[in-house]
Amino acid sequence: TTLGGRSPQYDEVKIIGNNQSLQRVLALARQVAKSKATVLISGESGTGKEMFSRFLHAHSDRAGGPFIAVNCAALPEHLLESELFGHEKGAFTGAIVRKPGKFELASGGTILLDEISEMELSLQAKLLRALQESQIDRVGGTDPINVDVRALATTNRHLEAWVQQCQF
Repeated sequence: TTLGGRSPQYDEVKIIGNNQSLQRVLALARQVAKSKATVLISGESGTGKEMFSRFLHAHSDRAGGPFIAVNCAALPEHLLESELFGHEKGAFTGAIVRKPGKFELASGGTILLDEISEMELSLQAKLLRALQESQIDRVGGTDPINVDVRALATTNRHLEAWVQQCQF
């Protein structure tokens, strides 16, 4: 299988290091890649969270499918909802055509929710439904849409503390 025309081994080469801790993480990543589990990757900015996400996708049974990354911190809530779930024509001002969302585009593959901790609570509830039910609702839509997506997420925050503070 390939990722963007490259073999999974190519992606492994990009994660460089002989450190025993890194090798343990890579071995764990290979095991997790074969599961259907949703995965949260946390770490400081610049530590390669997206690279590990691509590694997981490349070593999964979904490697032949799309890998779609969405930067949750880059868009305000109403735009992020439309980006993730799509929208119907006329759903809001400027929605002149039906637009599929990233979940639909990632169907059969993997979606990366980069910096998921920046997502508003109200949108997190819609995301939870999408992950649990494998269904999304386009903005302005009336019928649920089935999707077959594995979700990966990254954050540079300590989410346990945010959960305790009801911020995530």
